[in-house]
Amino acid sequence: MWFLVLSLVPLFLSNSVGYVVTSRIINGQIERYLLTLTEIEAQQVATEVERHQLYLDAVVAGNLFLAEIVPLAAAAVRAGRSDAASVAGLHEHLENKLTELQPLSELFVLDTEGTVIASTDSGRLGADWSRSELFRVGRESRFFSDDIEALGGLVGPVYRLAIPILEGAGEPVGLLAASVGFERVQDFLRIPSHVASEIHTFLVDREGHPLYASHLQAGLDFGQALPTPLLDSPPGRVLRYINYEGVDVLGVSVTVPNRSWRYIGEASARSVFGQLRRLALLAAVLELVFALLLVTVVWLVARSIVVPLNRLVAAAERIRGGEFGIEVQIDRPDELGDLGRTFSQMSKELRESSRRIQELHDQEMRRAAQLASVGELASGMAHEIKNPLVGVASGLDLLGAEIGDNPRAERFLTLMRAQLQHIESAIHDLLSYARPAEPRLMWTRPALVVDRVATLVTPQAEAAGVRIERPIAVDAPEIMIDRELVIQALLNLALNGIQAMEPGGELGLTIGFENDEVLIATSDDGPGIPEEHIETILRPFYTTKHRGTGLGLAITRGIVERHGGRLEVESQVGEGSTFTLVFSVSQDEG
Repeated sequence: MWFLVLSLVPLFLSNSVGYVVTSRIINGQIERYLLTLTEIEAQQVATEVERHQLYLDAVVAGNLFLAEIVPLAAAAVRAGRSDAASVAGLHEHLENKLTELQPLSELFVLDTEGTVIASTDSGRLGADWSRSELFRVGRESRFFSDDIEALGGLVGPVYRLAIPILEGAGEPVGLLAASVGFERVQDFLRIPSHVASEIHTFLVDREGHPLYASHLQAGLDFGQALPTPLLDSPPGRVLRYINYEGVDVLGVSVTVPNRSWRYIGEASARSVFGQLRRLALLAAVLELVFALLLVTVVWLVARSIVVPLNRLVAAAERIRGGEFGIEVQIDRPDELGDLGRTFSQMSKELRESSRRIQELHDQEMRRAAQLASVGELASGMAHEIKNPLVGVASGLDLLGAEIGDNPRAERFLTLMRAQLQHIESAIHDLLSYARPAEPRLMWTRPALVVDRVATLVTPQAEAAGVRIERPIAVDAPEIMIDRELVIQALLNLALNGIQAMEPGGELGLTIGFENDEVLIATSDDGPGIPEEHIETILRPFYTTKHRGTGLGLAITRGIVERHGGRLEVESQVGEGSTFTLVFSVSQDEG
């Protein structure tokens, strides 16, 4: 018995040590990933604020219309002529600019005395802002502020920006100001609702008041400091705590560059350590199975030894009692040797199985580490490229305003803007692949998806001389999908089909229903794909085009697989290709 117990101790000890070491490694990787992700998003927030300030600079810089009409509109408002042509013209100009700068809630103009002389909010006309910090600072330089205000019974953050309007001699004639209500804060900062799966984010001011929350809950009060220990800890430190919703989370805060804000990221400990708990359960089950096998083998070996001994003892007793006429026989003299060989073979097989399990575990850990590193590298590089790209694009807008009417220069600026858009598209594809969005599922009719895609690709099809074949009505049931993500996936396939065909080709969009599965397909009559290349085209960064990143099909397959579906490809060289998105209709919501 003691021999059996002692033989199991090394197994339990090695598994326990392996679990502890693995737990520390995974915990360290998760903390680094959460910190890196939060730092990237904090830089994104700073970049977006700077970008909108550059937009206001671009609206004002070299704008002779504003410099000339503001004094006229100011004089008209002070004279009580709010319906003057100058006021109406300035109001129309602000409405047009607000349409271009959609994340802004309002644009308004103050004269040199601090009076609102034009606004996209008619109720603000004539208001006195002469005592406000916005007027005192904004008439001389850039201004940006955040505040917590009550609007319509709701309490939330409001941002304000301002830039002086200068005449030709450089003297201020007024200032252009903008407001961003808390209903548009997410669009203004361009922060995704979920940065990554199960990661929630917050933006707080210097006093800890929330300026943004990726998921609004009833317990969050914008008028009070966010209840988190991160506000009392230095930036960059990862803590584990119970948040205001009563959820066990890992959290970290970082400082937003050039702002007195903090960006906070929280990840549910349950989702973070879920794989680790499953690994521990698997290890415990394997230990139990091995222990039962060992006990069974030891019992069989012991029985094979004890039974013959008992027979020998019984025979000896009979001989000692005078029963000399009884012949003592052992029925299976080779029984012990066979069991010994069997035990040795089973032990060897168990050791080999344990070694293979360990190798698979090590491979999965290395793969997880590589994927995490690639994700961090891709996101970091994409943002490092994207941030200066925004500055270059804004600089081109300013340069175009400075150059004026110069056809040759405008042609070069147009080419430069097109190349910047190409780079931005490539960065967007890279971020979509490295950090895919979590599907927001809802019941959707497949026809809505196909009709939307057909509408979106019609201009490209007409320009390429390709005809679109609309789907015939099919009695297909609703499916649980993220409509926007599936539209993106189908749009990628439709655009690929258009680009693959010569003028006169036909793009087919079809809907089918077979075996409790909804099939949404695109087909083209292009050159087709060789059979040996079908699997290759689904790999990331593989492309046969002069432009593009080679991530379109990889992103499309990732979207479908995150819905529990699959992407099927059928192609014949010289006849065309068909790509089919397959979704099950027996999905559970959520």
